[in-house]
Amino acid sequence: MRRHVPPGAVLEAWNFFEDLARGLGGVHRLPRQKAVHNSAYEKLFGGECAAWAPDEQRAVLELITAGVELWNSCPVVVKPCSSTVLNRGRGTPRGW
Repeated sequence: MRRHVPPGAVLEAWNFFEDLARGLGGVHRLPRQKAVHNSAYEKLFGGECAAWAPDEQRAVLELITAGVELWNSCPVVVKPCSSTVLNRGRGTPRGW
């Protein structure tokens, strides 16, 4: 079952996943941007998602799916301790 997603959320997700991929050096993990991606992005940016052709819909789904897979592959810090100081470089944070 497919749900309607607000175009603004899709646009933000698209941009986030591209930024994430660049930041992680993982641009190769997203689909290579082709004319169909550019066309879909322009329509998305202009709020014309209803005018997407089937190949544009597939391109957007492909990119968002790859972005979610990239996000899910990111390491997770379960208990971040920004104030933790390493024990004089010996590798064991104090306070753990």
